[in-house]
Amino acid sequence: MKNYDIIIIGAGASGLLAGICAARNGSDVLILEKLSKPGKKITVTGNGKCNIFSDREDVENIVNGRDKEAAARIFKSIPFDILVRFFESIGIFVLEKGGYYYPVSLQASTVRDNLVTVAASSGCSIICDCDVTDVKETNGCFVVNKEYSCKKLIMSAGGMARPDLGTDGSSFKLLKSLGVDHTELYPALCGLITDFKHLKVIDGVRHYADISLMVDGYEAFKEHGEIIFNKKGISGIPVMNCSGIAARALRRKLDVSIRIAVLTQRDREIMLKSIWERLVEGGYTIEELLTGIANRKLVYAMMLHMKVDPELRPGVDDGFRIAGHIIDTLCCLTLHVTGTMGFENAQVTNGGVRLDEVNNNTFEHKRVKNLYITGECLDADFVCGGNNLTFAWITGLRAGTYAAGGIIDSDICN
Repeated sequence: MKNYDIIIIGAGASGLLAGICAARNGSDVLILEKLSKPGKKITVTGNGKCNIFSDREDVENIVNGRDKEAAARIFKSIPFDILVRFFESIGIFVLEKGGYYYPVSLQASTVRDNLVTVAASSGCSIICDCDVTDVKETNGCFVVNKEYSCKKLIMSAGGMARPDLGTDGSSFKLLKSLGVDHTELYPALCGLITDFKHLKVIDGVRHYADISLMVDGYEAFKEHGEIIFNKKGISGIPVMNCSGIAARALRRKLDVSIRIAVLTQRDREIMLKSIWERLVEGGYTIEELLTGIANRKLVYAMMLHMKVDPELRPGVDDGFRIAGHIIDTLCCLTLHVTGTMGFENAQVTNGGVRLDEVNNNTFEHKRVKNLYITGECLDADFVCGGNNLTFAWITGLRAGTYAAGGIIDSDICN
């Protein structure tokens, strides 16, 4: 049996950073990865560009986990500029673009490659194609797959989002075998399924809108941004950001819907004035009257939804009533939500090991000594914008450093 100071299960964002920090603090480190290559999930973040950081100050407003205050404290525990300097010290330089932070290469693969290279050069051993199925604590040591042993174990194998990238929930089974429970798990940062009958017509349509998530008639979430219609439902950043809330509500059998305001009340007044003037002129079809108020396919779907013939040439009063009805619907289109796009399409997991069960400075479990838990294994998830990666970096950095007996101070960047 091969012995190590620290074994890290999972070579993702938090696992690789934990390995680098632990090795740099003098520990003999082994990182075990289920897939054939480490850091595969990193390469798909930010649509392949890797939205690497967030410097949001209003962290409490972007947390979807249950203990928002604890998650926010952790998120802010390492200042943004210090985190950036640390990444620069390992060769990853950052570019700000539209309020988001990316590697200057705009390639997520370069972040992964750099982390793997630095981990190896720092002294970490990385073994891929290693599916960890058995972990036991024996005589103050952890035995992994009956093949490796260590004094300290760091669980960084992620949650259940994107099982094709290795995060299939196996981390929670291993933690359970060590006596560590977790909260209920839901897909988050994913699309929502709706029962709207004309989705095929608007498949692929993108439109900026105000969206509100309604749960049993109450507004549970509101945001403005680009929404995307597809054959099953809707996606886009605002929808993804509320998907965890929707998933929890659906599990509780509550009524869930999305209200979409493609048009504002100001738009409505201007458009109705123009439509009235053209109706007085005469000769326009309903479709011609509404051309230009929003995406053509979306307007056509609203006509189908209301059973309005697009070729109808109405009189002034009927035309104004019909056009007004369609515009009003675009000001507040309500879609009933029947489900989520699932873990296979989710970016993160909502749920995990409760934050009050780990030391929020070192991430050592309070009951299972020498067991550290990082990243998506923890019950803290955030809205889009590099926030979840930032949380992974911070927890991995802290767990790796403290597991190796180091401290986090001004020398972190050296």
